[in-house]
Amino acid sequence: MGDGEMDVLVGAVEELRAEQAERGGFRTRQIGHLVAEQTRQEMGLAETEAARSWSAFYSTASGVLHGSSSGADEARRQFDDVTAAMEQLFLGLPERADRLRELARLEVPVEQDAVEVARMTDPRAGVYFFRAAESTRWLELLPLYRLLPEEGRWPAAPYLRRLLADEPERVCAWVKEHLEPIRAQGPGALSQSVAVVSEAGMAACPLLTRLVREQPERFVVLRAAYWTVDIPVAERTGAWVAVLEGILRAREFTTHESWESGLLLRTLVDTAHPGGRLRTGGDRLGVIIRFALAGVLADYLGDEDARFQAEIVNDLGEVTLADPPHAIVVTLMRAVLDLALAEARLGVPVAQRLRGVHGKLAQDAYRGRLVAVHLAESWPLDSERPEAAAGWWQAALGAAREVGGGTWPSADLADFLALLDVHCPQELRTELEEALTEGLGAPPTAEEMGAWADAFPGPVPARWRIVRGLSPVLPEAVRAPWQPVLDLLEEKYGPPAERPEPVVKITSWVESFGGLSLEAFAARAQADGVVAAVAELAAAPVPGDDDDEDGGEGARAGLLGELVAQDPDAWAAEPTAIAAAAARPALQAAYFNALHHAATSGHLSPDRLGPLAEAAFAVRPGEDGVPQAARLQLVISNLLHRLWNTGASVETVEADAVAWLRTLINGWSTPRLDTSFPLGTATAASGGSALLSLTAWGIQYAVRTDEGLPEPLTAVLEELLGAEPDDQALAVIGFGLGQLHHYDPGWVTDHADTLLALDEAWRPARIWLTHGRPDPVLLARLDRAGLWQALCAPHAEGALDRVFLALLDEAEPLGDAGEFLTQLAGRTGGSEAVSVMLSRLATYTARAESSTVAGRAAAIWRAALDAGLPAAALHGAGHFAFADSLDEDTWLGLTAATITQQPDQEDADHVAERAARTPTSGAAQLIAAATLDHGPADSHRRTATIRHAAALYANAPAGNTPEREALRIALINAGAIDDAYRN
Repeated sequence: MGDGEMDVLVGAVEELRAEQAERGGFRTRQIGHLVAEQTRQEMGLAETEAARSWSAFYSTASGVLHGSSSGADEARRQFDDVTAAMEQLFLGLPERADRLRELARLEVPVEQDAVEVARMTDPRAGVYFFRAAESTRWLELLPLYRLLPEEGRWPAAPYLRRLLADEPERVCAWVKEHLEPIRAQGPGALSQSVAVVSEAGMAACPLLTRLVREQPERFVVLRAAYWTVDIPVAERTGAWVAVLEGILRAREFTTHESWESGLLLRTLVDTAHPGGRLRTGGDRLGVIIRFALAGVLADYLGDEDARFQAEIVNDLGEVTLADPPHAIVVTLMRAVLDLALAEARLGVPVAQRLRGVHGKLAQDAYRGRLVAVHLAESWPLDSERPEAAAGWWQAALGAAREVGGGTWPSADLADFLALLDVHCPQELRTELEEALTEGLGAPPTAEEMGAWADAFPGPVPARWRIVRGLSPVLPEAVRAPWQPVLDLLEEKYGPPAERPEPVVKITSWVESFGGLSLEAFAARAQADGVVAAVAELAAAPVPGDDDDEDGGEGARAGLLGELVAQDPDAWAAEPTAIAAAAARPALQAAYFNALHHAATSGHLSPDRLGPLAEAAFAVRPGEDGVPQAARLQLVISNLLHRLWNTGASVETVEADAVAWLRTLINGWSTPRLDTSFPLGTATAASGGSALLSLTAWGIQYAVRTDEGLPEPLTAVLEELLGAEPDDQALAVIGFGLGQLHHYDPGWVTDHADTLLALDEAWRPARIWLTHGRPDPVLLARLDRAGLWQALCAPHAEGALDRVFLALLDEAEPLGDAGEFLTQLAGRTGGSEAVSVMLSRLATYTARAESSTVAGRAAAIWRAALDAGLPAAALHGAGHFAFADSLDEDTWLGLTAATITQQPDQEDADHVAERAARTPTSGAAQLIAAATLDHGPADSHRRTATIRHAAALYANAPAGNTPEREALRIALINAGAIDDAYRN
């Protein structure tokens, strides 16, 4: 028994145990099976609970049989209950639709009505009922299991959403009251509940506050986050801020949802003083937000990892809430700064706008840096008002006393110190220097410096590092006591940067080509010519190339390829000189390969190919041991292939080129049958590319001379065909088999036993079926039984394409289409193969936009219908809905005939959409009904199918025709009951 079979067995045993543990579980499973057969849907929580009533019926009936007594009233009640349950289980939805609509439209339902709804075992009935129910009384009348969300669905959600419009508090109270049973249904159920509640506006605030606090899972918090953004600014209160604050404290949310976290912080900042107007008087929401932001930031700064993330940001001025960083602590710092700057613009005093920062954050380097950055940003505003300037300088002196903490210096703090040094009033300079001296602390003693120097290299103490980084902007009086330390560090590390550099730098190796400048070499090529630029590039050192296995050659090659791509024709003008300047195979390969790509994409003049191929062939590596030799051989072979495919030649060196290609092939081919993708692997190797190029040369020779394939090619091919199988070499031969057969059918006939056999996947004919150029004549020569078997193999789409192209041929090279398809469908997997082929034929017909192709495709479709194929073979015909070149009458007739044999059609939603174009047609109505009855039972495709079928029904002529009635019944069975009752 395999692992998969064991898993199935274990699952079945566990399901049986659960069934045995639950009283009446067997009966419930039986009813679930019946429901699934009738509705194509599984029972949900509510239907399962309704089905459990049957176990009570069986229990009561068993008691009566074994002698228990019951009165007439009890017997009548039991009979009524069983009858009602049987109606729910066995009476079709169309027969119960009138009553369902009546129940949904009741304005004042009573207990008995609720009992009837509770008994529904048809999931479609429950979905419709809650979509249409109008009375608010259902919320209190229905049992809880009828209203609860489930892990993956919530039928009652539309009903609760309607109640939200008039009674949001009531819905929120209901969810709050039943939180525990909702949680018991799983995280998906809770998420759906939060989604509904979040539409209740501020009425949801108390419940969301609790959920965010007690259930801070990511999906719950994300729903609540969108709620905060959707609340109108005028309705936002302190309670709203509390919800948002709770969301921002949820670590899982802020870790995974950095963009949403930035959105919430922007929302908070914008809410503090909306429209650039200062909140005044009793409106303290701006103050609440100020302290909330500072409080959340203080919470994060209590984490060591968050403090590290804050320190490695070199300049907080470069951070924006519009494009927030991943680290929430940095985003929070920016939000605090943005709010403070907004308040500075509104004239709020410095001490007041920093009150939250001073009140919530610890007195440390992080608080000092935050204050310093804000003061630097607000200086242009505060310096213009004398009363504000005085407060600004008092705050600046306080910040100066906290500059020496932390681990690394930062550029934004250095900018603040530079601003102080430039603008400090003379009367405050002494106080400023004292504050900075206090902040930086005492310098080390000579003994401490000596001990560090003796242990060098070793870590630099954090305070030394900070003083060194800030030294260019420190006043002389502050820097002087630290000068011995600064001299020592300069001796070891050189002078400090004028402005502290980031602790962590992120660069792209691909974009920078290992540090080489694309712009510089492009300028050199412009000024001195491309040959001089290549020579300089070949000799250019690559920074850090000692760590590279290729000595930086990859970076040079990448840069050269990019230069060539910028102007291929200019770089193709001097191929011989450039190849000589490149000097090494890696650069030569990069140069010629870039031009080959340009030729392939049509960005190189065709007349350049000949000189390019000759120049490339002239620098072919003579020894395999040369680094990058195989790469250059591959590129040269590819260029020759492209040249010969155009019908041109390399003239004087053609014989040498052919001989060289044969040498590459002989050195490459070896017996092997285990390659996962033989053709792709072969063409990526120099020997496989050489075989492809040699074949292209031989084909062009046959075209020019009309003498068949040349001996240098056939000799190589015959040697490969006669040797032990090499799946890669045979794949290349198979790829060109159609052309070989076209230009020398006699040679192919002579080797048919090896070329045309289909018994193994590595045979050339099998490769041709999948990847080769279509050839109906060659296809007809293949063994028919082997062909049918090959078409049934996995991933045979390419072979199926070649078959339908042959079937489209009026010459009928494969014989009668119906007979061919019948034989194919009779193989194992053949019905599925026919279905795939019809689907791909439909795609081809749609793209061809040809009436001729459409006519032939319709004939093949009709032949498949007339052949009486298994139903599974016709599933793919649904894709013909996309083929607009088929006229409507033809499509309707064939589709109507198809659904009588196979009502389950591929792309049922598009079939219904096309049928809706002709609502007056009875065939279209039957087609739409089939898509509803047999198409996907759920997903967005189901929704689209119902929409198109309902539109067709609405536009169909009035009258009780069998086709229209069939569509009406199908709509009801799909749950679209109201659509089915529209006149």
